Amino acid sequence: MLGGLKSRLKVRRDRLKVLSRKRRRALSEQLEAEGDATRAGLARFAEKKTLFEKSSPLLRRNIHRLEKGLAMPERRPVFAESFIGETVALYTRLIKSAAPSAPEVRWAHDVLTAYFAAVQKDDGKIAAAYKSWSALPPLPAQTPMPASPYALADQGQMITEKLPAFETFAALCRARRSQRWFSDAPLPMDQVRAAMDAALQAPSACNRQPFDFYLVQSREKVKAVTSLPLGTAGFGDDLPAVIAVVGDLSNFAEPRDRHLIFIDSGLVAMQFMLALTAQGLGSVPINWPDLPDNHDALRDILGLAPHQVPIMLIGLGVPDPTCIIPYSGKRPADEVLHVID
Repeated sequence: MLGGLKSRLKVRRDRLKVLSRKRRRALSEQLEAEGDATRAGLARFAEKKTLFEKSSPLLRRNIHRLEKGLAMPERRPVFAESFIGETVALYTRLIKSAAPSAPEVRWAHDVLTAYFAAVQKDDGKIAAAYKSWSALPPLPAQTPMPASPYALADQGQMITEKLPAFETFAALCRARRSQRWFSDAPLPMDQVRAAMDAALQAPSACNRQPFDFYLVQSREKVKAVTSLPLGTAGFGDDLPAVIAVVGDLSNFAEPRDRHLIFIDSGLVAMQFMLALTAQGLGSVPINWPDLPDNHDALRDILGLAPHQVPIMLIGLGVPDPTCIIPYSGKRPADEVLHVID
C-alpha cells in the first residue's frame, strides 16, 4: 500500500514538472478560487436549511429521493426513515413562507401524500413525521397546474405526451448551429420564456437545478459581458442579447458535489438552445475560461454572490438569414461510441 502511495506521488510530481511556473501558479489560483466559492456555497446551504422563501434545494432533493423510493418495483414498507422528519419540516417552512413556489409546493405535497399512504406508519421516526404532516392545513387553493403522477388514483399510471418522430428530433439537432450574426429585430421574450420552460425539463441531480440564467440586453452590458471570455472577437459586440449561465453552489451540503453545477448547467443549456432553434431563433454557446478575475468581473456586472459561479455564455437573437454559418462537421457515432462487452 505504501509503495502504491509513493508511486502515485511520484507521478503527480512528474506531471507538475511538465507545467511551467506560470501555469502552476495559474492552476493554484484557479483551485483556490473554486475552493472559496465552494466554501461560500456550503455556508449558504446551511443558512437556507431554515431561511428560505420560494424554494428549498434540500426539500427538492429529499422529495426526489422519496419519488425514487416510491418508484421501486419491490418497494419496502419502511424507507426514508433517516430524512422524512426533515422533509416534513422543510415542507412546513415552505408553505408558511412569504412567497412559496406553487409548483414546488404541489409536487412536494403530492409525493408526501403518496409516501405516507404507502409506508407503515408504526416506525418511530415515520410515525412522528406523519403526526406533524397530519397537523398541517389542507393544500391552499392555487393556480391550476399539471398534477404529478402521485396525484393519480393509479400510481402505476404515468402522464405521457405524444412524442415526435425520431427523424423530427434528429432534424432539429442538425438544424441547431452556432449563429453569430443576427438581425435588428427585437428579441421575442415570449419565445425565450417558452424555451426556458422547455429547457427546465432537463435532468438534474436530485432535481436541485443548481443554476440561474441571467439575460442581458443593454448594449453597454452586452459588450462588458462578451469582452470577458476568449473567442468572441468579431461578433461579441454585435450580439443583441447574451445569457450568462450561472451555477449555484449553495445547493449542496457536500464538497464532493461542487462539479454538479457544470453537468446540470450543460444539460439545461443544450435543451434551451434546441428550444430556441425549434422556434426559429438563433444562439451561440460561448466558452467561459476558468479565470478567477473573469469570475469576479462578471459577478460585479450581474450582482452575483460569491457562491455563484459563471459556467458559460449564450448569445441569442433573431438570425440574420444573409450570413454564413460554419458547417462544423461532427465525428461519426462509430468513432465516439465504444461498446464494452
